[in-house]
Amino acid sequence: MNGDAGRGRAGGHPMPEVVLRTRRSVMEAAQLMQAQRRQRRRHAGYILLAVATLVLLAAPALWSVFADVAAGEEFTGMPLMLLTLSLVLITAMFAVLMVSWRGRQQRANEDQR
Repeated sequence: MNGDAGRGRAGGHPMPEVVLRTRRSVMEAAQLMQAQRRQRRRHAGYILLAVATLVLLAAPALWSVFADVAAGEEFTGMPLMLLTLSLVLITAMFAVLMVSWRGRQQRANEDQR
């Protein structure tokens, strides 16, 4: 009789322990997901900042080239070719940076698991 009373009072039934462990694991998973969401937003902000900076830096050159093309200059002119080459190289460098950044992030996520 004392065994039954002790089991009921002291939590001898295994169900509350299972519920608590499940609740803890769900809370940990929710916190991890929230941290990953914040990290993705931060990375998206950095990417938007980088793109805006590139556009801001390239805007005067683009304006000059568009004015030259509107004035009748050919597409094979030196200013247009230099601008095209520089934009392609800057975009390629940015793409390589993003790919390496994503690969590093995926490796970090795999290490956490």
